[in-house]
Amino acid sequence: MSARARRGVVGGPVHRMLSLPARLHLRWLVIALVTGIAVLLYARVLLGAQPMPPSRGPVTGNATWSPSPSP
Repeated sequence: MSARARRGVVGGPVHRMLSLPARLHLRWLVIALVTGIAVLLYARVLLGAQPMPPSRGPVTGNATWSPSPSP
């Protein structure tokens, strides 16, 4: 018995299920779907986030510079 034949038995049903897209030559479709879902979820988080208040905006400048206090 070859090493390839023995490896299939060890994998079990989870291994067969996870390798199904590769065996059906659908890897590109699975990758595209997972990427699309991730992008949609990230866009939902970005659009649903509260805007940063102007008083707490990011400070720009270098480490030796500090902003003057607000009047």
